[in-house]
Amino acid sequence: MAPLDAQLLAPPAAGAAVSDAIRTQHVQAVLDALKRRSPIYTTILPTMTLHSAEQGKVVCRLVLDAMHVNSRGSLHGAVSATIVDMTTGMAIASWDLRDTTGASVDMHLSYLGTAMVGDELEITATSEKVGGSLAFVTIRIEKIGLGGVRTPVTLAQHTKFVRSSPNNPSTGVNTPI
Repeated sequence: MAPLDAQLLAPPAAGAAVSDAIRTQHVQAVLDALKRRSPIYTTILPTMTLHSAEQGKVVCRLVLDAMHVNSRGSLHGAVSATIVDMTTGMAIASWDLRDTTGASVDMHLSYLGTAMVGDELEITATSEKVGGSLAFVTIRIEKIGLGGVRTPVTLAQHTKFVRSSPNNPSTGVNTPI
């Protein structure tokens, strides 16, 4: 078996299984590109980190600071929406290693609880379906409390337009247009 570094650099063969390490590296590259191309992510979520990635699912972490809260001191709804938008793209990228993540069609957020400055959030974005034109992603934002107890803060659904071209012959991966 090739060393991990060689595995991470080589594109997967058509139809080959992709390791979570390769998938995580790809999603991190997509996250970095999103931050470079869209300054709102760097401004609002500079400290959000990718914790893990598997096919169709990413887990991120964010410790809240003063820029993330509203006038009442709790997580601002606009920040929640930005988290949803960013992590949705990462979940879609993890589905089939695509480099682009689509355009928003519909976003729905339900605010179930609060989080304050200093609270650590765990964000789980799961691609329920990624089709030829649309992707449907569910996002769960939870506050991590003492002993790892999780409390729901926001639940969201996000639909994105992701029209793709035929599979890339070198990787077997759909390349969006």
